[in-house]
Amino acid sequence: MGRFTCDWIFNILVVLCDGKVVCGCADPKGERPLGHLRSASLDAIWRSEKVRRIRRELNAGSSGFCEPCGLKRALGEDEPAPQRPLDLEVLPRIFFEPTVVCNLDCFQAVCGSSAGLAASRERKFFPLEEFKSMLEGVGQRMIRLDFFNYGEPFVHPQALDMIEHVKRRYPNIYLYTSTNGLLFNEEKIARLARSGIDEVTFSVDGADPRTYERYRRGGDLARVLGSMAALVDEKRRLGREVPFINWRYILFRWNDSLWQMARARRLARQIGVDRLTWEITDHPPEAASRKYQPGRPAWKRIYHEIWDSSQIGSALRGKRFIARIRPGSRIAAARRGEKAALDVTVKNRGGAPWIIHSFSGRRWVRLGAQLHDKDGRLLDLNYARASLPRPLSGGESARVTIELPGLGQAGEYRLKLDMVSEGADWFANGGSPVVWLPFTVSD
Repeated sequence: MGRFTCDWIFNILVVLCDGKVVCGCADPKGERPLGHLRSASLDAIWRSEKVRRIRRELNAGSSGFCEPCGLKRALGEDEPAPQRPLDLEVLPRIFFEPTVVCNLDCFQAVCGSSAGLAASRERKFFPLEEFKSMLEGVGQRMIRLDFFNYGEPFVHPQALDMIEHVKRRYPNIYLYTSTNGLLFNEEKIARLARSGIDEVTFSVDGADPRTYERYRRGGDLARVLGSMAALVDEKRRLGREVPFINWRYILFRWNDSLWQMARARRLARQIGVDRLTWEITDHPPEAASRKYQPGRPAWKRIYHEIWDSSQIGSALRGKRFIARIRPGSRIAAARRGEKAALDVTVKNRGGAPWIIHSFSGRRWVRLGAQLHDKDGRLLDLNYARASLPRPLSGGESARVTIELPGLGQAGEYRLKLDMVSEGADWFANGGSPVVWLPFTVSD
C-alpha cells in the first residue's frame, strides 16, 4: 500500500492481558508494541515519543510501523492525509483484554482454544489490583473502555470485580463488553445488571443448535439464549435502560439463509434484546457469506441492520430508531447575532422507546439541528438541541421548539434536522430520514 491514514493511534490504545500495550486490535500476538505497563504508565505510553512519531508519520501519509496492520485506510490519489495533533493530553478510549483464554474453539478463529494465541502472552490473566492501578492515571477523563479483546472476558475469575470497580470509581466511563455468554449463572447475571455497565453484546451466530455450533465449537445455544433472556429480565426488574443488550450475528455461508435470519429475528423479539445486528466477515474465506459481501444487492438491502453501519441500526423492526420530522415552517430566518426558534413535530416511527432521562446519562433522545453552509458543508454538528416533553413509544408524536443560537455572520445556511440518541448515534445513520431547511441570517 502506498499512502494511507489511520485513526486508532489518535484515539485508542489496546492493553493486552500481559501488560503489553499495542496500537490496535489487528495485532493479536502483540508483535508491534508501543510499550509495556511494567515499565511505563498508560498515560506515559500515550504521550511517548514513539507514539508521537507514528502520528507525525501518519500526518505525512504513511508510517513504517503501520505497514503490517490491516486497520489502516488507503488515501486516494489526490486525497491529503488528515492532519491531527501529535500531543494529545487525554486518552479517550482503551480496549482492555482481561484474559487471552477462551472457553470455545471457534472455527479457524485466531483466539480459539486450539489456535495457540495464549502462547504469545507472558501471562494469561490481568491482575485486578494492577487493573485498578492502570486506571488511576487515565480513568477520570477517559470516555470509553471496551472490556474485551482476544479471549472470553468472563473466563477471568475477577471480571465482574473489574467491571464493578470501573462503574463505581469512574461512573462517567462508557463501559462496553462483548461475550459468548456461556459462563454466566444467576448470581453473575444479577451482578452484571447491577454494575451499571452500559452495553453488553452477545455473539450468537445461528438460530438452531447445529448451525450455531458450526462456528462456536463447544457452545450451547440454549444456554446463551437463556443468559440473554435472564439479563433482559434483570434489567427490567431494576427499571434501568442499561445495559443496552445487543445480539450480534456473524453471517457465514451456512447461516445466511432467509429462514435462519428470520428465526433469529423471532428469537431476539421473544427474548427482548435491544438490538439484533448482522456482522459481515471475510474470515475464514471459505466460510464467509458470499451474498452479503459489501456492495452486493443483498448487502445493500440489510445495510442499516449491519453492525458496523451505525451504533443504533437494528434488524428488529420494533426496535429501530426511525423518526418523522415535520417543521412548522419550511424555512428558518434570523437577524445576525439573534436567536431564532423553530417549532417541529416529531413522531416515533421505529418502535424503539424514546427516553428523556437515563440512569447512565446516555441514549436519551433529543431533536438536533446541524448547521451547514449553503453548499451543504458541515459547520457545526451540534448546533442546537431540543428535549422532548415526554417519553415517546412507537407511533406517538410530540411538538418541540428548538432554539437556534445567534450567528455572527450574515448569509445563507442550511439546517439538517435529525433525532439523536445521545452518546450513541444520529438516527440518520440507522436509516431514518432527515429534513433539510434553508436558513437565512440577515444584517
